[in-house]
Parts: sequence; structure tokens; C-alpha cells
Amino acid sequence: MKCLVVTNTDRIIKVFFIPHIRLLQNMGFEVSVATAVTDVKSLEKALPGVTFHHIPFQRNLNPFDNAKVYFSLRKLLKQMEYDLIHVHTPIASFLVRLAAQKGQPVIYTAHGFHFHDNGSRISNWLYLAIERVMERKTTKLIVINEEDYLQAKEIFPLDKIHFINGVGIDSSVFNPEKYTNSMKSSIKERLHIDGHKKVITHLAEFNSNKRQIDIVLAAEQLKEYNQEFIFLLLGDGPLKDEIQNQIQSRNLEPYIRCLGYRTDIEDILSITDIGLLVSIREGLPKSVMEMMAMEIPLIVTDIRGNRDLVQNENGFIIPIQSPIDLMTSCLTLIQDENLRQTMGRAGRKKILERFDLRIILEELQTVYEASRYPMARGVVYERQSDHLKQLP
Repeated sequence: MKCLVVTNTDRIIKVFFIPHIRLLQNMGFEVSVATAVTDVKSLEKALPGVTFHHIPFQRNLNPFDNAKVYFSLRKLLKQMEYDLIHVHTPIASFLVRLAAQKGQPVIYTAHGFHFHDNGSRISNWLYLAIERVMERKTTKLIVINEEDYLQAKEIFPLDKIHFINGVGIDSSVFNPEKYTNSMKSSIKERLHIDGHKKVITHLAEFNSNKRQIDIVLAAEQLKEYNQEFIFLLLGDGPLKDEIQNQIQSRNLEPYIRCLGYRTDIEDILSITDIGLLVSIREGLPKSVMEMMAMEIPLIVTDIRGNRDLVQNENGFIIPIQSPIDLMTSCLTLIQDENLRQTMGRAGRKKILERFDLRIILEELQTVYEASRYPMARGVVYERQSDHLKQLP
């Protein structure tokens, strides 16, 4: 049995899907990956036995660029005759389903539909129209948050929809008990952070959706009330230089640091006192789940996905694009150690109960089995949650 996993960049494979691909291999699939390959050696080291195909995916809707990608995919799918295709990311999912041969099982994981409350009318209409057209070429749809599940029911037959709580978090890796106080002190020294400062971490690509500018504005206000904090902005992206310029122009270097792309995320989270995600749009953010697993209280924006993860017991939910609410929530948590600890413990408990990698892989295997064996294709699996005890 041959399976093709498709996503737009190889970084997404490294960050999210290595355990999923290993699951497919353990199930007996011969796995290939189609993506925009930039570092094939590290991919081959992480996933021995997997074949990688370079497809020049774009993150825009340029017809010329996407036409080239379509024909590359069409050629690959005709040559290899895959028994199962699993595709991620919106543009890739559209092109793969368009190029797929008749009868090829295609699983699409929607990591947050691109039509949502804060989207423009035009983009919402376009992405909704794409899903309506592509429904007939989708064997199984996986959604990862409650709001997308409700949206999916308006487009797809119920027996095609599977609700799974994200990509999974390895709670043995993201485990605060791995770090002693001595280890945390060493990590702070390595990063040149004063031991008494409260560390507030935001882990996201620098782009207009992630709204790092709101953190800059909040820090500018927060320092008027408390100076014993530092924001760590992890990640890279097109707006990183612009945010760095804003930090410098506002003389906020003592309070905000851009650390770039990191491979020591667990170490940084081990010294983090407060976690943030202030996006406009998310699916089910892995960075928030990683922080929850590390017993970090959260401040997140009031959007789809964030609402699945954070409630009053493990953090604060604030309006989008609201630096003042971000500042006041940070100040509350900085000043209340007991609240930080209580919220942090509640967050890890939720991860262990619903979002742990072991649970997610079991549910994903159910979907693969239902797609692989024709007699099982009518099987419906839906992940129950706190708010959906019985899905209609």
C-alpha cells in the first residue's frame, strides 16, 4: 500500500507530522511526501524509508504559479498510483484534490478553514466555494476545532467528517518535571535573562495574522506599571525586521527580544511564566498546546481554536488587536504567582486528557483504517469534547 502525504513546506513536516508519518509506516504503508523541499538531508534522517518529491507550492493564489504546481502534482499522481493521499494546508489541498485520479482516497485535514469570523467577505466566499466544489473529491475530512466541525456539517456529508483534537502533543517531551531549578537557571544564563524577571513567551511566525505589534504596544504600557518582565518573541517571518524596528524606535530592547527560529523550544518554555498567542486566525494552535503541557498559564485572543484550548481555569481570553487587554492580563499574572500555578496545572491536565499525541495517533489510525479498507469507509468517528458531549 502506497500513501502520499502532501503539505506546502518541509518545515511543516518537521514541526507537525513526523509522528503521523511514522504511524503510516507502522501500519504497513510505503510513504512518500510531496512538499517544497529545502532540506532533504534532515528530512531523510528524521524519516528513513520515506521518499520525498519536490513540488514548488506557493502560499498565494497566483494562477500561473499554481498551474505549474497542479501539473507537477497531476504527473506525480498518475505515475505512482497511490492507494491513499493525505493532504494539509488550503492551497495544497485544493490542487491535490483537483489533480487526484478518480477513485483515489483523499484525506484532507483542515488546520483551520480559511473562511472565518475575521476574514474578508471576498476571501471567505472564495475559500468556502472551493470547499463546496472539492467536497466530491474528498474521501475524509478531518477538522480540529469545534467551530470548523459545525461549518463542515454545512458542506460535507456527516460520514465524511472526523473531528480530531489537532496534531497531538508529546507530553513526555513537553513536561515541566524534566527541568530542575538549576537547569532553569542555566537556561536563563545562556539567554542572558535576569533570574528575577518574569518571562512572557510568544511562539509564532512573524506575519500580519500573528500580531506581534500588539505585544510591542502592550509592553510599552506594561513597563509603566512593572519593569520586572521580558517578552520573548520566537519565530521568523516577513515582518520580523519591522517588529524589531518598532522595538528599537520605542526603546523597548530591555523588555522585548526577538529570538528567531529555535530548536530549543522546550528549554525556553521551561523558563516561561506566561504564554501568549494574539493571532487573528488559528486552527488549533500547537504552540498553545505546548505551553499548556509545560504548565504555563495562557493569554490568547478570542478566536476559533484558542477557545477550544483556553477557558477561565487555564488562562485569559482577550479581544483581538487589544494591547490594553493584553497588558492588564499580563500584569495580573505577573503579580499573582498562585494564579499562575493553578492555571498552569489545569492546562497540563487538559492536554493529558484530550490532546496528548498518543490519543491523537489512535484517532488518526481510525481514519486511515476507514479510508484504506472499502468495507470500513462508512465508519464515522467523532472526537467528543467538553462542549460537544453528543454531536448531532
